[in-house]
Amino acid sequence: MRDGLIAALSRILGEIGRQELLPDALAAAKSRLFHAFGVSLASSTLPSADAAWQAVRASRGDSFVFGRAQRVSAEDAAFANGVIGHSGLIEDCGPGGLREGSHPGTYIIPAALAAAESVGASGRRFLAGVVVGYETVSRIGAAAPTTIVRRRFRPVGIMGPLGATAAAAVVLGADDDQLAAALAIAANLSGGSTQGIFEGTMEPYFQAGLAARNGLFAARLGLAGAVTSAQALEGEYGFFNTYGGEVADADRLLQANAKPGICAVGTKRFAACLQNQQTLALIVDGLTEPLIPATTMRVVIRRPESGTNGLNSPGVSRSEPFDNMLSAQMSARFTAAAALLGKPVDDPKFFQQHFNDPSIWDLTRRIDLVSSLQDIVSITIEREGRPPITLDADRSDVLFPSNDAIRSSFLRRAQPLIAENGARAAHILDHLENAESLRDLTKLLTGP
Repeated sequence: MRDGLIAALSRILGEIGRQELLPDALAAAKSRLFHAFGVSLASSTLPSADAAWQAVRASRGDSFVFGRAQRVSAEDAAFANGVIGHSGLIEDCGPGGLREGSHPGTYIIPAALAAAESVGASGRRFLAGVVVGYETVSRIGAAAPTTIVRRRFRPVGIMGPLGATAAAAVVLGADDDQLAAALAIAANLSGGSTQGIFEGTMEPYFQAGLAARNGLFAARLGLAGAVTSAQALEGEYGFFNTYGGEVADADRLLQANAKPGICAVGTKRFAACLQNQQTLALIVDGLTEPLIPATTMRVVIRRPESGTNGLNSPGVSRSEPFDNMLSAQMSARFTAAAALLGKPVDDPKFFQQHFNDPSIWDLTRRIDLVSSLQDIVSITIEREGRPPITLDADRSDVLFPSNDAIRSSFLRRAQPLIAENGARAAHILDHLENAESLRDLTKLLTGP
């Protein structure tokens, strides 16, 4: 390939994959896996997860799918696990937009996992692939024009194939040229609208699954010797100009970074949109007891118009009706009302079962969303005959729990489905860089 941005990027990524993983990156990778595996086990029976399984269940192969005893082909496993990992809306997250790949664990980890199982890769190579996948979307997300999001492309659909491809290619043993070719192919596979987010349908989950599946296949094409564009990213008709209509910031794509991309990713605590996380943390941790609906007159939530706490993502500012679980999870009003009433807003199945709960709907009618010029969240609860309650602490920490807290959440989420195998799987994850393969781990993660 003639030298272009994609070749230069691939040299950086390839070097990361070949080197001994930095301690911070290794710890972050294990933490991302603990979170993704726990969330996937908890979400494996949700409707979109079942739809994905029904679509691939006729497949046969050696690759594992969360919550299923049957194994399928690597590509089908990557798809199903991508959908499962996104179905609960409690995945990892960037700060918004394209940055850090939006929800990178939903497509990077399934692609790397399927690739590793298909070739019997070691735990160390699998971890390297995961780290490189996150680094890829961190760099591309930082460099890409923000107009991509303003044009209403969904970040997961845009970034997903690139991160999944890089992760799978490293796991499969690609050299730098093969990695560049694979990424050039991935640049042709990006796409996806946000209409499914707005209506609360299943397309957003499928975007993660398709990204994982397509990324694995793009990696195979790169290793097979596919001839691809040298300027697949920056060319006049390349990735950045096609989706954003502008050139990228090449310096941010290729610069030396203070810390690995995987260390910058946040982790959701609640099964809701990223932009609702701090609001929910204020309520859940700030109220000493649930509200009494009969004495609650009005709730005012002040948030900025955009950003990590913004009101601008599709469906965040919506009022009733809430037609399905995703529309409820996206809504700032519904999620806040549920939290104010003491409901388990950290459980995806709660939203599946209660998105049409009339008591929650009734309280949403008394919640006003007010745009603030400051990037903070504050909540005022007006009560009949009692002083108002104000919640306004800085809860930006909600997206960055400790590694120990994430590990504990994995054990809690794993226990109902795989019982004592959860502790055994956690032990393997703790020492994954020493594992000869992932087979023992995936056996433990298989549902009944």
